[in-house]
Amino acid sequence: MELSLKPANKLTYKFRLTPQMRLSIHLLQMPLVKLKEFIEKQVEENPLLNMEIVKPPKEVNYNLCSEEEQDYRESLIVKPATLQDHLSSQLQLLADSDNVREIGELIIGNINDDGYLGCPIEEIKSNSGEITRSEIGKILSLIQTFDPVGVGAKDLRECLLLQLIAKDRNDSLAYKIVDRYLPVLQNKRYDYISKKMGISVEKIKEAMKEIASMEPKPGRAFNTEKPVYLIPDALIRKNIDGYELIPNDWELPRITLNEKYKKMLRQKDAPDDTKAYLNERLKAARSLINAISRRRETIRQVTETIASIQNGFIENGATDFKPMTLDQIAKRIGKHKSTISRAVTGKYLQTPQGIFELKSFLSPRVKQKDGGFLSSKAIKSRMKNLIENENKEKPLTDRKIVNLFKKEGISVARRTIAKYRGQIRMPSSKSRCE
Repeated sequence: MELSLKPANKLTYKFRLTPQMRLSIHLLQMPLVKLKEFIEKQVEENPLLNMEIVKPPKEVNYNLCSEEEQDYRESLIVKPATLQDHLSSQLQLLADSDNVREIGELIIGNINDDGYLGCPIEEIKSNSGEITRSEIGKILSLIQTFDPVGVGAKDLRECLLLQLIAKDRNDSLAYKIVDRYLPVLQNKRYDYISKKMGISVEKIKEAMKEIASMEPKPGRAFNTEKPVYLIPDALIRKNIDGYELIPNDWELPRITLNEKYKKMLRQKDAPDDTKAYLNERLKAARSLINAISRRRETIRQVTETIASIQNGFIENGATDFKPMTLDQIAKRIGKHKSTISRAVTGKYLQTPQGIFELKSFLSPRVKQKDGGFLSSKAIKSRMKNLIENENKEKPLTDRKIVNLFKKEGISVARRTIAKYRGQIRMPSSKSRCE
């Protein structure tokens, strides 16, 4: 039987993000303060955009006296999150099992302040029991999809490649150069790369501009002692009918198209190069306006869903916290889980109970014997209240807490109580007795 090689056609499908989709994703994951800075920069650079400041609605009392305003602003200041805190919060949202969370935390603990993995996978494996090297690699790959882009890389090459992949640029010349010739590129040996790849030095230098624009130390944004202000993306206010949700539209400037330049496009005697430039700027302006509108609508849907599910918490506090997951929100509003993950990270909701990051409203479910579910946060809150009000001479053991919960119709295993007690930083009954 004679074997031969013959060319054959093969149809494959590959999903690619359009520039508009990439812009929408980029804006959605931005906190409000960063988005405001981004918009102001775009208006400066694009003559087709106009900007105007929006006043807060009458129902939101921002017309405070100087002392009240100072107190309000100070209440928004928080200690900056560390890179590890930022990564851990994303892990809690996206991990699909306790095992993934446990190994993920071990990996995150070995990521340095620049955002690089500071030890080999084999070392992590030696500290993680029966898990295989392949499984650790999969969990590391998950962490490498987190914000900031490029985090969890083992070296500069991998860091830059992760950033290019995130921008759907893995078929680009920049990707090929970083992948194959980064050490040579760092020595600016453009002629060598040009000869090896069979392309012009000019194209190499053009790709170099894209490479130079990337962040070689993705963790550096978290290495700061500057105060961080929590500006809520929405507010919940009580009215005569109950509660209402007010989107925070006044913290962002409103942008519109510049009619003067739009008229220039319609003029027959306008030079062709001017029209080409204005058309390109008009397209960019419309893309930005549409992306901001989509971001606003997504966050509105997410905050309304959270407020609806967590109405008990808004009214009564943590003991009425409901179990809620990314999947639950995604199904309610008809969007992908990754979209919800971006929408709840770095966005805040002001409630009568205080200001909370949207992702803090998410909580795993603890199944009960009657088939229902309780939020782990509600259980932790009740447990904390029990311990804080216990007889100090006879502290509650974990078994006693299980029995007290059972009397309330709450079913929780003793080992779960021990785990939650550690998470709320409550010592054991023996330690509390000393």
